[in-house]
Amino acid sequence: MGWVDADPSKEESVIMKPTFNEHSFEAADAPGILRTLDAAFQRLTEGLRSVEDPTRFHLQNQVLAGHWQDLRRKSGNLRQLLESRVGSLAPYRDLGGDPLLEVAGTGKHASLRNLVLANLSRCRESARSIEEHLRLVDADLSQAMQEIRYGIYAQQQIMEGLLQRGRTLQDRRLYVLVTESLCRGDLYETTAAALRGGASIVQLREKERPSGELLEIARKLRELTLEHDAVFLINDDVTVASLSGADGVHLGQQDLAPREARKILGPDAIIGLSTHCRDQAAAAAPLGADYIGVGPIHETQTKEHREAVGPEYIRVAREATPLPGYAIGRVDHTTIDRVMAAGADRVAVCTGIIAQEDPEAATRHLIERIEAGLDSTPPVTKPERESHAHD
Repeated sequence: MGWVDADPSKEESVIMKPTFNEHSFEAADAPGILRTLDAAFQRLTEGLRSVEDPTRFHLQNQVLAGHWQDLRRKSGNLRQLLESRVGSLAPYRDLGGDPLLEVAGTGKHASLRNLVLANLSRCRESARSIEEHLRLVDADLSQAMQEIRYGIYAQQQIMEGLLQRGRTLQDRRLYVLVTESLCRGDLYETTAAALRGGASIVQLREKERPSGELLEIARKLRELTLEHDAVFLINDDVTVASLSGADGVHLGQQDLAPREARKILGPDAIIGLSTHCRDQAAAAAPLGADYIGVGPIHETQTKEHREAVGPEYIRVAREATPLPGYAIGRVDHTTIDRVMAAGADRVAVCTGIIAQEDPEAATRHLIERIEAGLDSTPPVTKPERESHAHD
């Protein structure tokens, strides 16, 4: 394909007009193809903005909103690159000639989730249309749009997970891990006390138990957590999580991948993933996790094989992932204020509750300190690469 300059003295002419050789489409088809590209780019950038805005202002998820913003800007840059080769697409726009212009839309959105899902569909379809039509123009540009389309698919999976399962975790700030050998009293009485004190997530963490014993304990704790409307998770063992009716599972870096665990537990399962560095935190959402463990912040009995990552990792993790993160690792009444000051907005606690003389009181105290920390902790901001105050 070659490109020739148009006559700039003619007001109606395009800045540049395409000419075509035998390896491209017919010159007579050019207006329709470029009109299609103009319309598809418009739909794509409008759709991306319609997803970005609720992510940014309603969900207030700065990391994920930043990903949508990046995709929107890449789409705009790709259009500019195309127009640098073929001229402006705008003159090919013909609203009056659109045979579907008067077709009624689908009506009112039933919910914010439906609004987002509708626009995600719009983005996918538009990106595919652009990619295919760019194959007629420039293979490299088509490849660039394919990368944007794959980016849309990846972020859509994360977005749908947050919309579908994220609400379950939204206001659950205190997460207790129970291990019988670390409990000061009876396992079930200790768990009940923590639940009365306000813990809203319980993880059964028994690394050495035979599966049969673990399942028996899990079923009893499942009943107990249901009485308190608490989320119940099993550490590592996907089979026990499924058989006990648990809400999900918490996995380590060496365990089954979250996306594989979901094939067993189903689309509504809550799946957590331990992380210990920025790369692991950034990879958690694409792997299919719903939340991350952030730590160990301090040296701890339950993580004797792993060095502490320090409180600095709390903010690093929050900036790396769109997922909620629970700071873990000797979080107790002596460290909670420092953990919150380091940027935590939720915590996971083991011996700081279950090894205390009064687990209920210990839980209540931790919740008070979490709430105090939330009132004083500034939000994490994602640095802009360039200034776009309202972009």
